[in-house]
Amino acid sequence: MSWLLDALEALGAGQQLLMGAMLLMGALYILKVVKIGKIIGDTVSSGAAYGIAILVVGGVAIALGWVDPNVSAMTSQLGTFADTVWSAIGDWVIEQTLGRLEATV
Repeated sequence: MSWLLDALEALGAGQQLLMGAMLLMGALYILKVVKIGKIIGDTVSSGAAYGIAILVVGGVAIALGWVDPNVSAMTSQLGTFADTVWSAIGDWVIEQTLGRLEATV
C-alpha cells in the first residue's frame, strides 16, 4: 500500500486523493449496510403484520364461537412434544457437551 501512496504523492495527488477514495468507499459500505438493514426491517415488519393478522383472526373466531380452544389439551400436547424431543436428542446433547468439556481439560 505504501507504494501506492508514494506513486500518488509523486503525481501530486497524495493524501487528499487517498482520503477522498477512502471516504467514498466508506459511504458505499454504509449504503450497503443500510440496504441490508432495510431488507431485515421489511422482513421483521412483514412477519409482525402476519402475526397480528393471525392473532386477530384467531381472536374473532374464538369470540364468535367458531373455534373452541381446549387449553389443557394444547398444553398436554406441547408437554408430550417437548418430552419426545428431549428423549430423542437430550442425552446426545449432554454426551456431546461432556465430551467437549473433557477434551479441553
